[in-house]
Amino acid sequence: MSLEDEFRALLHDSDSPSLVAGCGMICEAAGHSRAREILEDQFDTLSMTVGGTDLIGVVRSLRDELGFDGDSQNYDDPINSMLHLVIERRRGLPILLAVVVHEVCRRKSIPASIIGMPGHVLVSDGAAQPTYVDPFHSAHPMSAGGARGLYETMTGLSNFSESFLDPLPNRAVLWRILNNLLSRYRRTGELANVRWVMRLRSVFPDVGPEFDREFARLMGPMN
Repeated sequence: MSLEDEFRALLHDSDSPSLVAGCGMICEAAGHSRAREILEDQFDTLSMTVGGTDLIGVVRSLRDELGFDGDSQNYDDPINSMLHLVIERRRGLPILLAVVVHEVCRRKSIPASIIGMPGHVLVSDGAAQPTYVDPFHSAHPMSAGGARGLYETMTGLSNFSESFLDPLPNRAVLWRILNNLLSRYRRTGELANVRWVMRLRSVFPDVGPEFDREFARLMGPMN
């Protein structure tokens, strides 16, 4: 089975596809062999190493004890979207750091949800009065009001909606990671990389006709 077919099966066979498997396939499509196997080993180690009994404790352990942090200097470098390299380097984009936190919490049976605000990503404990944390910047807990303030500070906008704090489904997390890579590769004119990203995006359920036209245009020269 091709990697593209494996990715399609992952997305279509479950309402909540594995983020580790999906991110590993993205890494392998980018040329990083054995990424899924490496990720399983990395998360086995992290789940035994990371301290904390709740979301904030996990993020504090990842940041303060293991040195995980956001990479502001080389923000959109593809290395910050390759999960196994994010774990190796302890640096990454907000959404990849959120995936690290989410997976460590999952393996420790700690509630955690990825929150995909426009322009930034948080993690929530999903409680009745949720606590939010921004693993890219700190381990400080935030209320919904604090998350709103962070959004307004980062964007300069006053259009905040409570829906911005809804949990992001796993499929949407993988789509967003691919979109980040696509934006980078388009900006730098890396057509070969644009194509493999588009191939993976093409297997998501419910892609629309606009995507189909763009996909055909980009893949046409390969026929």
